[in-house]
Amino acid sequence: MMNRFQAEKYPHINLARLVVGEREFHFEGHWIRGKPWDRFGLYNSYVIVRHDDEVCFMPAHAGELVPGSTEDLVAILGQFGSGSLFAPAPMTLELDPTYRCSSRDCGGRCFSSAYRRRSPHATIPSELLREIIIDFATAGGRVVRFDGGGDPLCHFAVRSGELPELCQHLNLKSTLLTSGDLFEHCDLHRLAQADCYVRISLNAASNETRWAFHGNAVPLDRIFAAIRQFADGLARENSPLPIGATFLLDRINFHEVLACAIRARDSGIAHFAVRRVLGPEALRPEFTTKEQSAIGDLLSAVGELSDEDFKVFVPWRDLNDPDVNPANTELYSEHCWQSIFKTVIEPDPATGGFCAQLCGRYRGGGLGQLQQMPPLFSSKDGAGWIDKWRHSFNSYFISRDALPNTCVSCIDRGFIFMMDRLVRFLGDPTKGFSVFHLFSRDNTQNEQAAGSCITRRGRRPDPLSGGLDLVDFGAGAQRDDVYSVEAPGG
Repeated sequence: MMNRFQAEKYPHINLARLVVGEREFHFEGHWIRGKPWDRFGLYNSYVIVRHDDEVCFMPAHAGELVPGSTEDLVAILGQFGSGSLFAPAPMTLELDPTYRCSSRDCGGRCFSSAYRRRSPHATIPSELLREIIIDFATAGGRVVRFDGGGDPLCHFAVRSGELPELCQHLNLKSTLLTSGDLFEHCDLHRLAQADCYVRISLNAASNETRWAFHGNAVPLDRIFAAIRQFADGLARENSPLPIGATFLLDRINFHEVLACAIRARDSGIAHFAVRRVLGPEALRPEFTTKEQSAIGDLLSAVGELSDEDFKVFVPWRDLNDPDVNPANTELYSEHCWQSIFKTVIEPDPATGGFCAQLCGRYRGGGLGQLQQMPPLFSSKDGAGWIDKWRHSFNSYFISRDALPNTCVSCIDRGFIFMMDRLVRFLGDPTKGFSVFHLFSRDNTQNEQAAGSCITRRGRRPDPLSGGLDLVDFGAGAQRDDVYSVEAPGG
C-alpha cells in the first residue's frame, strides 16, 4: 500500500523527523509512542500519511477519545466508502441506562435536571440494554460509554458489572461516568475484570463542599475509600487500566480543587480533569475577576502535580467563554461529525423503551438547553436499533451536513474540527492511510478557523544516523506507534 516509514527523534533538540519514501519531514515537537493508555493525554497532533504518500499535520482532539483511541477512529474510517458519510455503526455509543441519580442537581449546574425532573425514575430494562449493546457490537461499534442523564450506577445491571462484562465479551471498550455516590456498592472486582475505565466526578475535597454541591449526604471519605479499593484490585491484577476523576469548577467549590487533586492522586486516581461548566448562561457560574485570578493560581498548582503516574488536564479556554454557536458561523465544518461518529441512547419515559438522540447536547430532547431537537427515533426493539440509526441519515428532518448551520450551541468543537480536516484530507479513507502521534507547540496546529490541515511537502532525506532512535514501519503495520488502514486487497 505505502512506502516504508522511518520516524525518529533527534537527540537534544525538540524535533521529530519522518521519512516517507524519498521525502523527509520535520515537525517541531516529539513523537508519542506506546499503547493507548501510554499515549493518553500526551499528544496533541496527528501526522497523517495518505495512500499516495501525501502528508498532513493537524491538531488531534485532546490527546485521546476516552476510552476510545486512534485505533478505534482508524477502524471506523476504514469502513467508510468513497463519498459515504457514515460507517455501518457509530464509533461510540453513549448509553444512559436510567434517569435515576443519587445526587441532587449538582449545585444547580446539572445539565439534565430539567428533563429528568419530568420522569426521574425512567429506566431502560436490563434485557433491552443487553440487546442494544449486542446489536451495536454486531454492526461494528467500538466503544460503550455508560453515562447520563442520571447516574448509570443507579442501574443494577451496570452496578453489578453485568453490562461492562458483556461489553468485554463482545470485544467492546467500555467506560463508566459516575458521581461516585454508589461506587462502594459496585462489584469492583467484576468491573476491573471487565477492563471498564471509570471516571468519578469528585468536585470537592471536604464533605461539607461535596454535600453542598451534590445535594446529598454521601461522605466523600467513603468514595475515596472505594477508589482506593478499586485501585488496589487493579494493582493486584497487574492491570494497566487507569482510574479517572473530574472536578467541575463552580463558585462554591473551586477553592478545593488543589486539595481534591492531591486526595485523588493519593487514592489511586491516574487521570484528573478539571472541567468548565458548559451550557446556557443559566447553568454557568459567572466568576469574578478576583475568583478567576485565584482559580488560575490553583490550576497552575494542580498542573504541577502532573507526572507519569498522575496526568492532569486543566481548562485552557477562559472560564467564562460561552459555548460555540455553529449557526452563527462560529464553527466551520462540512458535516456534524459528532452525530456521525457517536450517538446517545436514553430512556423513553413515554413507551418504557428507549430513544436515540443526535448527541449529548440533545439528551432529553434538549430540554433546559438553548435549543430542542426531537429524537432520531424511539423503539422497544434493541436488536434493530442500528438499522434505524442508519435510516436516520435519510429520514431525520435535518441532515448531518445541515446541523453545523442549525445548532446554536456545540460542546464538541474539537472533535468536529479534527474530523472535518481529517476526512477532507483523506478523501476516500478506504484507500489507506497511517497515523503518527505528536506533541507539538507549533502554532499552526491552532489554525482551527481555517478548517484545513497543514499539508507538508517535505524534501529528500539526509542519511540516517545510526545513533538516532529509529522506528521502521512496514505497509499496514499495526504497532504501538502508528495505526494504518490498508486498501482492500493491498
